[in-house]
Formats: sequence, structure tokens, C-alpha cells
Amino acid sequence: MRLRFTRDAVRDLEDLRDWLVPRSPTGHKRVVAAIQAALKRIREQPQSGRRTEHPDIREAIEPRYGFIIPYTIRGDVLWVLRVYNGRRHPMIWSEEGVT
Repeated sequence: MRLRFTRDAVRDLEDLRDWLVPRSPTGHKRVVAAIQAALKRIREQPQSGRRTEHPDIREAIEPRYGFIIPYTIRGDVLWVLRVYNGRRHPMIWSEEGVT
């Protein structure tokens, strides 16, 4: 299964980098590794994410740092819709770019 990121998800990761790297480059590496591990899990078991109010969207939880990763599957592509910390941002996403 291919992994793709919406513009919102890419922007989330860029914002995380811009905010965290100046404060703690090592911390940023740890957070990225944790997010990558969560993405690996959902690629291997896409139905393992918790269900949401949207029937075609699930959420993976990165437990150490509290990131929520909503995603959907379209064909053979797993689309990451957002990557956000539940303590900082509510989930708002658009289907722009998801085909």
C-alpha cells in the first residue's frame, strides 16, 4: 500500500519542524521517529486505527507524544489527512488532493 500525504498533513509536519527544531533538534528527531513508527503500523494494518464519525476515516494514535493521524484509504493508497497533537489543534481537514 502506498502512503501519501495531503497538503494539510505536509503543512502539519512542516509546522512541527519549524516549531520544534529551534527548541530541541534531538526532540524533533524523537517525535519524527515516533510518527514514522505509527505510520508503519497503519500501513501494515490499515484497519487498526480507531473509527471516527466519518465511515471512511480512521485515526491512528501515536501514544508517546499524543499525535493523532487521521487517514483514509482510496484504492491502494493510504492518505494521511493530518498529523496533529490533540492538545494543540482540533482535527480540521479537507479532501483537497485526495483522489
